[in-house]
Amino acid sequence: MKELLKNKKMIYIAIALIIIIGIISIFVLRLNFTLMYSQHTRINVFLGKNYDLQEIKQISQEVFGNEEIIYQEIETFHDSIAITVKQATEEQITNLDTKLKEKYEISSEEEILQVNEVGHLRGRDIVKPYIIPMIISTLIVLAYVGIRYLNLGILKTIFTLFLRLIISESLLLSIIAVCRIPIGIYTMPVAILLYFLVIIYSVIGFEKKLAKRKIEESKK
Repeated sequence: MKELLKNKKMIYIAIALIIIIGIISIFVLRLNFTLMYSQHTRINVFLGKNYDLQEIKQISQEVFGNEEIIYQEIETFHDSIAITVKQATEEQITNLDTKLKEKYEISSEEEILQVNEVGHLRGRDIVKPYIIPMIISTLIVLAYVGIRYLNLGILKTIFTLFLRLIISESLLLSIIAVCRIPIGIYTMPVAILLYFLVIIYSVIGFEKKLAKRKIEESKK
């Protein structure tokens, strides 16, 4: 029993340390974002004819070197594509324009590139659409837990679940910050999945305690 309590205490201390280090990392190093979520240059290429993606990739790599590049088809006609890079100089854009026109035999006078500078997407902008739904969901779940496990203590069960949700999400954010894991399109789905896993784990635990309580009461 003492060994179990000791292990739990060590786990709690480790979690607290990770969260503290995570908070420090967020303020000192800031969060790391994927290319699409950070400030970047989006180059829309309108070729007006079918293209080969491998050829586009080859030309882009010749122009931008080893930089991270994301390719997205713009229209269903397979004649336009968006090339996203961290930053593009005027020389690189001109070079890209020249190479694409030579490859696809397009007139030098024709405009085929549209360059857009896209600003950095802030963390609060990513979270904002989820705030109200998550608050409503949390209130409903907490109300259900309070009523369902009334015999276990309404305040105790609600506080336990709420604290677990806060700590688990804080721990996830801290791990992301400390390990410099890029925040991208999968970050919020993972956070929501963790949210539901914690609820399921907590409910299973409450059910076991409730069943045990009922057995004890029946023996009296």
